[in-house]
Amino acid sequence: MKLVHFLLGDQFHFGMITDQNEYIDLDTACRDYFGVNPVKGADPSRFRDMRAFFAGGPDSVELTRKIVAYIDRRRQMGWTPRAATGARYLFKAEEGVKLLAPVINGAKIYCLASNSRSHLAEQKKPLPARPYFFTRFFNSLVGPSEPLVLHGAGTFPDVEVELAVVIGQRGKHIPAARAMEHVAGYTIALDMGYRDLQYPDGGPVDWVMGKGFDATMAVGPWIVPKEEAGSPYPLKMELKVGPGIRQAGDTGDYVFQIPQILEHLTRGVTLEPGDLISLGTLGGTPGFEFGSPSRKLVNGDTIEAQIERIGRLVVPVRAEAPAAATPAPPAT
Repeated sequence: MKLVHFLLGDQFHFGMITDQNEYIDLDTACRDYFGVNPVKGADPSRFRDMRAFFAGGPDSVELTRKIVAYIDRRRQMGWTPRAATGARYLFKAEEGVKLLAPVINGAKIYCLASNSRSHLAEQKKPLPARPYFFTRFFNSLVGPSEPLVLHGAGTFPDVEVELAVVIGQRGKHIPAARAMEHVAGYTIALDMGYRDLQYPDGGPVDWVMGKGFDATMAVGPWIVPKEEAGSPYPLKMELKVGPGIRQAGDTGDYVFQIPQILEHLTRGVTLEPGDLISLGTLGGTPGFEFGSPSRKLVNGDTIEAQIERIGRLVVPVRAEAPAAATPAPPAT
């Protein structure tokens, strides 16, 4: 099951991608399903958006399976599914569907640093005693149909692949033993930053300039519910820039796992449905290459990330468009 945000024309949809590479608007499909299969007390608007989907927990996943089976039965009868209202809810990729980042607007974004043994080893750093975070904001996000953007302010753009956790249930002071109850699913994150701005002049780490620029974190292409993904440990991970493999490993390399991370973070933070936690990078391949020109991203690069049972995310790299010239002040 692949949960997505997508545009068709200028119309926003929340839904999923089928195995036939078709797009279902789950809100409309759910209304149609209950119209044909009425259930006393059922809420036909429960899939109005991704936050509402998460609120339903495992029941949302089970209902979606029933909706997909219902559509498949209709398809076998030669019928093009439409809601009772006449509104369509099944779309084909060739109609011009544009995938967006599957992140709820306003969600908090947390990223772990120094959270893989291989990355710490190549930097000759000891294992940390506790999880170490920085934050990102919505300006830095792009989806699968958009490029990561190179900014002229930085000279050493780099990229990393990470498994990201999507929160499904609100919580604070979450014990590790119950942490997975608060997880909705998983997606892929490409964390791009500027090493020269992140570590300026040998001083303290500058996370905002290093990791906070516009269009420097790609997320997607979808969210796989935890019920479908199974255990997140270990999942194979791979990152390519062009034909060359940049990173390869698996999530078993992470120092802190999801239960420990949620327990630590929620000591002071209330997590909300849709919040995103990116679990950190693996080591480089063949080794830590900070300072090597071969690691720098350039205009025209294509980045491909794969995580086992989650999917494949491919995004281009483009230079920022030149700023428009400031008009001269009028003559006096």
